Amino acid sequence: MEQLKYSGKAKKNRRLFLLSSFSTSFYNNMLGTGSILMTSYLIYLGATAKDIGILAAIPSLTNVLQVFSVKLYERAKSRKKVVILLTVLQYIFFYLIIVVPKIVTGKYQMIILIGCFLFGNLFIAARGSGVLEWNNFFVPNEIKGKYYSNKNLLGNLVYIIISLIVGKILDSYDSNYQTYLILFLITMFFTAIEITGYLKVNDYKEDLINKPKTSLKQLFTQPLLNRHYRYFMLFSLAWNFARSMATPYYTFYSKTVLTLDYTYIALIGSITCLIKIFVANPFGSAGDKKGWRKLLLFAGMLFALTNIGWGFINNETVFLYPAVIILNGIFMIGTNITIFNLNIELTDDQNRLLFFGFNASITAVFSFIGPNIAYYLMDRMKEVNMSLFNLQINGYQLVFFISGILQGIFIYLFALYLKKMQHKE
Repeated sequence: MEQLKYSGKAKKNRRLFLLSSFSTSFYNNMLGTGSILMTSYLIYLGATAKDIGILAAIPSLTNVLQVFSVKLYERAKSRKKVVILLTVLQYIFFYLIIVVPKIVTGKYQMIILIGCFLFGNLFIAARGSGVLEWNNFFVPNEIKGKYYSNKNLLGNLVYIIISLIVGKILDSYDSNYQTYLILFLITMFFTAIEITGYLKVNDYKEDLINKPKTSLKQLFTQPLLNRHYRYFMLFSLAWNFARSMATPYYTFYSKTVLTLDYTYIALIGSITCLIKIFVANPFGSAGDKKGWRKLLLFAGMLFALTNIGWGFINNETVFLYPAVIILNGIFMIGTNITIFNLNIELTDDQNRLLFFGFNASITAVFSFIGPNIAYYLMDRMKEVNMSLFNLQINGYQLVFFISGILQGIFIYLFALYLKKMQHKE
C-alpha cells in the first residue's frame, strides 16, 4: 500500500479527489445548513430559530449511523460502489427540498422539509468516512498537511465566488421561488462533476477483500481499546458539542437580529476566505514540521477566543462584526486542519474507517444536543435583561459566550493530554 501512495496513479487520483472536493464545496456553500442561500430560503418559507436549530441538528443525529458504515463497505467489497450509490441517493433527497413548496403548503411543509434533510443526511451518514479513507490511500504521509490544506483552500475559493454572487442576487431581487429554483438548479451541474470525479478514481479494495468481517461488538469496542484515540474521541465529542451550540445560528443572527444585508455578510465572508487561502498552507506546513499539538494550542485557543467575540456583537457594537469574522476564519482553518490530521494520525491503517465511523457516531449525539440546548437558552432569555461591561446581552450572545468558553477549555485540556503522551513516548 505504501508503494501505491507514491505511484503516478496515486497522483492522478489525488487530483480527481480535489476536483470532487471542489464540487462538494460548491454544493455545501450553496445549500449546506447555515449557508447564506439555504438560510435565506428557509426564512422565505417562514422558518423560525427553532426550525433552524432542528435542521442544524439533523446531520449530527444521523451521523450516529456512521459506526455501521464499515459493514456496508465490507459487504460490497468496494469503497467506490458504496460512495457513488449513496452520494446519488443523498442528492436526490436534498434536491427534493426545492420541490416541496410546490407540493405542500401550511403546517406540514416544514415537517416534510425536515424529512428531506433527514433522509439526505442519512445517506451521508451511511457513506461514513469512506471518501476520506479512500482518498487517504493515495496521499503520502509527508504531504498530508499540505494536501489537505489545499482541499481547504479550494473550499475557500468556492466560498468567495459563491457568497458574493449569491448575496448580491438575494439583495437585488425580491425573495421569490423562481430565484431559489434557478440557484438550486445551478448546483446540479457541480454535483454531477463530483460524482464523475468519483467514477474516474481507482478503487482500493484489497484490504476489504482479505479482511475478515467486523463483528457488531468490534464496531463499538475496538476504537475504545486504543487509548490515545479514546482520548481524541472524548475531546472530539466535547468540542463539537460546544461548537454546535453556536454555529447554526451565526448567519440567522446576522440577518434577523443584526439586520445585515446578505451582500455585506457575503463580502466579509469572502474577505475572510481570501485571507484563509494564504494562511491554509502555512498552517498545514507548520503542523507537518512542528507537530499538531503545538498548532492545536495556538490556533485552537485563538479560535475559541474569537468565538467568544461573537458574544460582544449586537446592534450597538455591530462595527465589531468584520474583525470577529475575519479573525475567527483565520484561526478556524488552523484548528480544523489540526483536528483533521490528528484524527488520521491517532488511528491505524487497518482500522481507520472503523475508528472514523465510531468517532463520528459518538460525536453526533452531543452535536445534536448542542443546538437544542442553545435554542432552549435563547428562548428563556427573551424576556430577561442582562448586562456585561455595560453591554446588553440577548439570548444569542449568551449562547455565543458559553460556546466559545467551552471550546477553549476542551482544546486546552486535550493539548495537555497530547503533551503528556509525547513525553511518555
